[in-house]
Amino acid sequence: MTRNNLRRRALGSLAALAMIAAACSNASHHDVSKSGTGRSTTTSTGGSGAAGSSKHVPVDAPGVSDTEIKTASITSKTNPLGGNEGDLNNGIKAYFDSINSKGGIYGRKLVLSSEHDDQVSNNQTEAEALVGQDNVYAAFVATLLFTGAKTLEQAGIPTFGWNINAEWNGPKNFFYNSGAGVGCLGCLHRELVYAIGQAHAKRVAVLAYSVPQAKQSFDDDVKSLKQYGKNVGAEVVYQDASLAYGQNDYSPQVDQLKQKNVDFVVTVMDFNGVFALINEVDRQGLRDKLTFYHQNLFDSDFLAKNGKLLEGDYVIPRYLAIDHQPPTAAQKAFLDWMKSHKVNINEASTEGWIAAMQFVDALEAAGPHFTRQNLIAAWNRQTGYDAKGWLVPIDWTKEHDSSVAANARSTWQCANYLRIHDSKYAPVLDAGGAKPWVCFDNSMAENEWKDPVNVSFAGPPITYAQAASAAGSTTTTKTTTTK
Repeated sequence: MTRNNLRRRALGSLAALAMIAAACSNASHHDVSKSGTGRSTTTSTGGSGAAGSSKHVPVDAPGVSDTEIKTASITSKTNPLGGNEGDLNNGIKAYFDSINSKGGIYGRKLVLSSEHDDQVSNNQTEAEALVGQDNVYAAFVATLLFTGAKTLEQAGIPTFGWNINAEWNGPKNFFYNSGAGVGCLGCLHRELVYAIGQAHAKRVAVLAYSVPQAKQSFDDDVKSLKQYGKNVGAEVVYQDASLAYGQNDYSPQVDQLKQKNVDFVVTVMDFNGVFALINEVDRQGLRDKLTFYHQNLFDSDFLAKNGKLLEGDYVIPRYLAIDHQPPTAAQKAFLDWMKSHKVNINEASTEGWIAAMQFVDALEAAGPHFTRQNLIAAWNRQTGYDAKGWLVPIDWTKEHDSSVAANARSTWQCANYLRIHDSKYAPVLDAGGAKPWVCFDNSMAENEWKDPVNVSFAGPPITYAQAASAAGSTTTTKTTTTK
């Protein structure tokens, strides 16, 4: 999610907070799935809408008529960061169209009947309008701030979307697109440390803005490196969480990168700040000596124009990037539909498609008597939702708090990796594309390290033990200690 427009200074403080929340919680790129469902180890949700979901019975639920199921969205379509959150709607409508072209679900068409633009600062107001005026069955959300979360939770509206806000954690009627991972606040990130090891980096810097949201992510990254760095031969040699939002002069920080012989940089900043930093790095002749991890760079158009300065840097998506080849069946169906219907593919439209897909799968799990309560209950019995390989499996029986609690953890801690090469995203570490996810055993204690295995979630459900066995994993667990 590249923020490649200049910020409006009048909203600088709010924008900084929103951007950091997004940067700390988010990491993704342009991708998605077919009009097919994900899988669960408890409930098999059939064939996506028309197939196996044609039974039509009366349903007494908001937004449901004999012919339609109405939904609404809230996005930060208008925002000072230049983001494309509003394109979530394009992905939702594209997926709905793909289902409606096959007859809909339970004899009804899917409709996105209301599209709210919260303009960042009006999220609570738009959430209240959705609940009080729209008469819809479900909601979709992609916003920089989520102050209206409590309103949607208390109304019991099934809510799907792009979880870049801490408020997604907790409510049983909220179903996001990805669980704990590299962007998880309060989590240790083996995936990030693994990337540093694969880059053969030894001396790491972590830089962040001086706002509370950035500090949490900064602390997580530093702690992760102190915990696991020795397993890949890396250490933190420079850390600075005092950067100012809108800062133009990064020469003091770059001087420190030079003095400390840093070779890998992790930033908790919006991308405009990172790009200004990289320009200073280049000006001082260090660009070829440093590899960056970009939390927030998923914009092919921007990369085509500016990629030369980003050569070799890492990007770690939250869902399966379409850059891994060959595409899964779900990805191919997504690409075919979006291209044939001339829908722009970007991070937000992809997240919209995935969110709509999960919603339809939840409808199928609920059955033809799909009251809101039935849908929420049915989907909270799912133990391995992966959207046919797009997502690391989510266990909705426990993962509504994806951040910290050990008993709420996923079995999986995974990432798929891209490196920037020739102004394009180049997939790496994906077993030639056959097994694009690199996964750690998340049942390990926090002070343990076992090398990851490559996995594909596009096939039948799989356990970590099965994945490790298939990979012939013989790695031993190493105990590490936080410095």
